[in-house]
Amino acid sequence: MSDDFVLQRISASKREKLGSIESRRIRRAGRIPAVVYGHELEPAHISVDDHDLRDLIKNRERVFEIDVDGKVEETILRDLQWDTFGSYILHVDLMRINASERVTVEVPVTLRGTSPGALDGGVLEQPLHTLELDCLAHSIPDSIPVRINSLEIGDAIHVSDIEVPRGSKIHNEPEMVVVHVLPPQGVPELGEEEGEAPEEPEVIGESEESTEE
Repeated sequence: MSDDFVLQRISASKREKLGSIESRRIRRAGRIPAVVYGHELEPAHISVDDHDLRDLIKNRERVFEIDVDGKVEETILRDLQWDTFGSYILHVDLMRINASERVTVEVPVTLRGTSPGALDGGVLEQPLHTLELDCLAHSIPDSIPVRINSLEIGDAIHVSDIEVPRGSKIHNEPEMVVVHVLPPQGVPELGEEEGEAPEEPEVIGESEESTEE
């Protein structure tokens, strides 16, 4: 890792006891239960300060250092468990890394611009909201921007069309649709010309019935 690249650091403490009762006690004290795993080492059960962790999340820091009683490790945020209403962090998973090594992470897709097709009444849909990106741990982007200024009705942007930072690679299948513009709802399908009269059903035996009467 280059000398001019500095990771944020938060303090952590070892957890001597495990279980739901202990986790609730830790959260009442303003800390969050966490586990650190990876690099073929035993998982470490720790707790981190709730405020410190929220600051990292607010600043979109996914790679940072933790200082566990004087032992500093580089980690990447792998998973956050929230309460039902998304207000409180219940647990966090961290993975040990070297900040200069390559990692595979889910990065959100951000649509930029306005689609002309959507303005004309088309339906803009985004099947993929995240992409699986392979990149250096200290170079994880906050999001992957996708410009939709040229999307007309019937157009689509596929994974193969996405530009990513140099040295990065997308693992999703190239043919997968990231975003597309569908025809307006209620528009007749191809072949159903507007104003075309439906074929009348053939009536069998009508002449014979009239004769009998």
